[in-house]
Amino acid sequence: MRKFNLSYAAGLIAAIAISQFVFMSGAGADDRGKLIGGMEHSYPEWFKESFLDFKEDAREAADANKHTILFMSLNGCSYCTRMLNESFAENRALIEKDFDTIGLNIKGDRMVMSDGENEITEKQLARKMRVRFTPTIVFLDENAETVFRINGFWDSAQFRNALAYISTRSYQEMGINQFMKARKSESIWDFRKLELMSDNTDFSSKDRPLLVLFEDAGCTTCGEVYDDLLGLDEVKEVLKTYDFVRLDARSQQAIIDNEGNATTAEKWAAKLGVSTSPTFVAFNEGIERQRVESRLYSFHFVSLLSYVSGKYYKTYDSWLKFNSQRLEEALASGVDVDLSDGRSSATK
Repeated sequence: MRKFNLSYAAGLIAAIAISQFVFMSGAGADDRGKLIGGMEHSYPEWFKESFLDFKEDAREAADANKHTILFMSLNGCSYCTRMLNESFAENRALIEKDFDTIGLNIKGDRMVMSDGENEITEKQLARKMRVRFTPTIVFLDENAETVFRINGFWDSAQFRNALAYISTRSYQEMGINQFMKARKSESIWDFRKLELMSDNTDFSSKDRPLLVLFEDAGCTTCGEVYDDLLGLDEVKEVLKTYDFVRLDARSQQAIIDNEGNATTAEKWAAKLGVSTSPTFVAFNEGIERQRVESRLYSFHFVSLLSYVSGKYYKTYDSWLKFNSQRLEEALASGVDVDLSDGRSSATK
């Protein structure tokens, strides 16, 4: 097989989203491409057997001094499998002690009741909650109100911090940025500088797309992102279309934000609601268009950045419609799309 070149990927299938929103299409003609790399999963036996009335679930959890977790996943989602096998398995004792966990399929047809009155299907709930990544992990309080949400894969250490943030009810007093900063007293990440990174500190220009990578010294997955993602040729190519900047989310470095305000890197990260490190925030025409706050494989990362830099948000009223069309065009052209390994993206 020959490597699928980036110009074709950017133009034809730039908008393929995370694997969680890709339908596992059956082969048509012999030359039709294949979607490979998906991983099946099942919910652990210690997840709650729920009647899917979240108000009732939240009350039952509160009676036991717990919160409720909604683990929203999709069949074939490799990120979901990894999070269950790593982040949930390694933190099982903490989760069982302080949380009731309910598994949901964002394409499922089971009836759920999120407001205590009206029943809708799992997939209708996913649309209502604007789920764009799987897994999506939603934490509910005693009133079944969302108090925190994780969009995508977080590793075991990141997830442990989130569990502590919720179980201690720190969300009632502070944002997760403050909480994480207080917990991450040990510096475990040495910042790296890539050749493609700009030293720009004025982000008010609208002349070209802007990509800001927020990191901090407590980052547990930054090494993986640099080693397995940012050094890849296809990633470097799409990064060239951006003013690509790395900021320390805890730093007092003086900057001008995208709205022209004089501020600091730390204050800007807080204003944007950056909740974990690393987080990529992609701007175009001075407006945030997309962000990545979880681990993405190279194919998905290139797709998301191409969507923003190419201004496809102007011609498609939703990210998913854009993705679905581009995916079908890629497969129909005989392109095999690998969604699993972070190094190969598409081949033909």
